[in-house]
Amino acid sequence: MAHFDWHLMKQPDTQTIHDLAEQLSVSPFLARLLWQRGITNSDQWATFTHPSVESLHDPMLLHDMNKAVARIQQAVTAQEKITIYGDYDVDGLTSTSIMKEALESIGAEPEVFIPDRFADGYGPNAEVYKYLHANGTQLLITVDNGVGGKAVIDQAMADGMDVVVTDHHELPDELPDAVAVVHPRFPGSDYPFGDLSGAGVAFKVATALLDGPPMDAVDLAALGAICDLVSLTDENRTLVQLGLAQIRSGARVGLNALLEAASIDPKTVDEQTVGFGIGPRLNAIGRLGDATPGVTLLTTFDDEEAARLAKNVDERNSERQALVKKISQEAMHLAETPENQAAKTLVLAKAGWHEGVLGIVASHVVQNTGKPTLVLNISADGTSAKGSGRSVEGYHLFKSLQPVTDAMTHFGGHAMAVGLTVPTANLDTIHQAMETAAAVSLKDAGAPKLDVVARLDAQDLTLENYQAMRALAPFGQGNPEPVFSVRPQTLTGIRQIGKTKDHLKFTVDGIDVIAFGLGDQAQSLSDAAQVKLAVTLDQNTWQNRTSLQLRLQDWQLKAPEMIDLRLPQPSAEQFRGAFTYVFFDRQVMRQMMGRFQFGGPTMLAKDLTQPTEQVVLVDLPHTESDLQQVMQQVKLPVRVIFAQDPANLVAIPTRAEFGRVLVFLRQHPHFDKHHLPALAQMVHVTTQQAIFAVQVFFELQFVRIEGALISVSDHPEKKPLESATAYQQRVDFLALAKHLQQDPANVIQQRVMTTKR
Repeated sequence: MAHFDWHLMKQPDTQTIHDLAEQLSVSPFLARLLWQRGITNSDQWATFTHPSVESLHDPMLLHDMNKAVARIQQAVTAQEKITIYGDYDVDGLTSTSIMKEALESIGAEPEVFIPDRFADGYGPNAEVYKYLHANGTQLLITVDNGVGGKAVIDQAMADGMDVVVTDHHELPDELPDAVAVVHPRFPGSDYPFGDLSGAGVAFKVATALLDGPPMDAVDLAALGAICDLVSLTDENRTLVQLGLAQIRSGARVGLNALLEAASIDPKTVDEQTVGFGIGPRLNAIGRLGDATPGVTLLTTFDDEEAARLAKNVDERNSERQALVKKISQEAMHLAETPENQAAKTLVLAKAGWHEGVLGIVASHVVQNTGKPTLVLNISADGTSAKGSGRSVEGYHLFKSLQPVTDAMTHFGGHAMAVGLTVPTANLDTIHQAMETAAAVSLKDAGAPKLDVVARLDAQDLTLENYQAMRALAPFGQGNPEPVFSVRPQTLTGIRQIGKTKDHLKFTVDGIDVIAFGLGDQAQSLSDAAQVKLAVTLDQNTWQNRTSLQLRLQDWQLKAPEMIDLRLPQPSAEQFRGAFTYVFFDRQVMRQMMGRFQFGGPTMLAKDLTQPTEQVVLVDLPHTESDLQQVMQQVKLPVRVIFAQDPANLVAIPTRAEFGRVLVFLRQHPHFDKHHLPALAQMVHVTTQQAIFAVQVFFELQFVRIEGALISVSDHPEKKPLESATAYQQRVDFLALAKHLQQDPANVIQQRVMTTKR
């Protein structure tokens, strides 16, 4: 049941761990992690843990930076109208804010334009450019976009509006003829680090304009880097380390207000807080409408304005969450059609989906299916589809679609994510291109790889080890959070949590585990015969008490062949699940259905004629053969209750009790069998024992039964009671019942599985 292919990373020997721990004055637990990251001396460790502005690269090494700075300075000196053209996601909003604050610092009064996701789309838009030019813009500076807009930018330049492009996205074959194209991976450039975010590029431009890093904007650069999932190595690591420290200091009014609206303590902010708390809220603005207020929130100095905007952002995020849940369910339904299950990639399109959340939905589908996925909304007129795509490791989504660029009206992105608009008539062409690429890049691909850094025992699960591990943070691309495997000795307290019970919480060896998005798997975890967890370490503070908490990344569950639901007495809880309830005895089925409400269909074992899953064996089989026959049609795992009325399990009458019944019948010729309960009371046996004794007597011809009347035979042949088939069947049934009701679960499982073979 694992989603990933687990790979245990190379392990250092004990002596190496000991020596490195002593050299760096760290715990052996941390020393192992450092060795795996290639940090094996004091200089490397100091550089890794202590960020320094001096480690940032010279911004003038970026392609066209000198041209960009010169043109911006010219515009400021001449008091030209400057417009910053940004983007509606977190990286775009932070890029815009950094550039705005930098230009204001050198005397400019720039205007900001954030394109509307729905009206303007991503990147350069010809109509918008014409509008901005007509309204006096003389210099347009793009941030977090532009390299893919050659046609629009070239026309703008020809019409007299200068454009400076600052971007970090995938470079197309033809670049715009702008005044400057500042990009960390520009062909032939000498910049030493190519994985800056859009905010990182804006930060470098600001550094060049201000003759030094704008440290008051490093928090924004950190937000952009974390939320755009760029590699948190090299100078990105420095920017994020410094930026997180600045966010925790409370220096930016807008971020403080946003943290308060989200009920996040500023002192606890880390990369996870940004990625799962701040980022989604800022992204929600542009997903559902105009994202310009996001720039206002990030750059305002007004506490009241910040509080008002932050409240609105939080409300939009709640709307976004509801939309994502609804559309994700619909998208997964499409993903599970037979043709999509057979495909290596997915193109899911439907009318009525909100375009602003389709990237998140695509991520959910990828997480659930492991397949590169496009999720698109079909326009009201049915002629076009617009949406987003997300990919898996090893599959370059942007390049897979490049051969069919002509089939799309808009297209942009990178290896792991794309945005596109395509005529609905071309959807099959798009999907075929993805499948063609998958035939090569995913040819031998199994489940995505999950690197496990170490196996931990219960004694390793400590808050001290978590705190030691945090020295490696911030975690992200290029510096992954360590994942550990744990084989629990005890697993208890499985429960669904969250407003809609979407998540799981349980306890292993005394430590709480959170499993996001797995609320519907509570039963599978509860039923598992063996459990192995892949987890990351976390901490939880509740009522001023901080303790270790684990976050589940994946699990390996070995399903049991049999699930033991036996109880001393039947209970309504045993019958609430959505299973198929199988009975061996019609009368027991009738009685049970009168007493309990069943969560699934009920049927007799004799009617189970084809392989059936999710079966519950409710009552006791009459014979071992009955059990064997029904197990041939049961798909494992099988659940067992083996309930029976205790009155039906009384012991076989003793020889003396048999004798008393026979004597009574001899003394009462032509006895009405309907009065057997009275007979039982007179001779001190149960009604079932009296009925059974008569059955044995009849089989051995000790008595005659004519209609409802029982008479003792005149001269019956002497025969052992045990020679009666009914007698032997009763012996066998009681022995089987004793085993099935009283043996330990593992013994029962062996017996049940033996009947299946």
